[in-house]
Amino acid sequence: MSENGEVLALLDDLLRLAEGSGASVIEVETEGMAAAIVRVPSTTVAYAADTRASAPKVPEPARVHSSGVGIFSASKEWSAGDEVKKGTVLGAVQSLGAMTDVIAPIDGVLRDVLVAGGAPVEYGQALFAIEKR
Repeated sequence: MSENGEVLALLDDLLRLAEGSGASVIEVETEGMAAAIVRVPSTTVAYAADTRASAPKVPEPARVHSSGVGIFSASKEWSAGDEVKKGTVLGAVQSLGAMTDVIAPIDGVLRDVLVAGGAPVEYGQALFAIEKR
């Protein structure tokens, strides 16, 4: 048997020995060679299913975003609690002299007014949060 074959056979024997014993480390050292087998115990984690009654999910409010960069102008003085209908013009974004309407996408109640009239806005910035009714 070649020297490599002997080393592989020794490692194979060490692996079998480690599996059958309670040892966590087996080290062998000979002239010109050293080998160590380290056993890492496996851990089993049990998870219990959550059996508590879960609270009903509260739907996230719909966000109304700016369709461009510019200055936001509210169509009126909006505040949290105001009712809006789908299609209501909430305001407009002025960009390079052009006005782009900001429209309510759903019927609901304003949960948050996130931008004041006259404020600069960025593309995609959230302007309002509407809770569906």
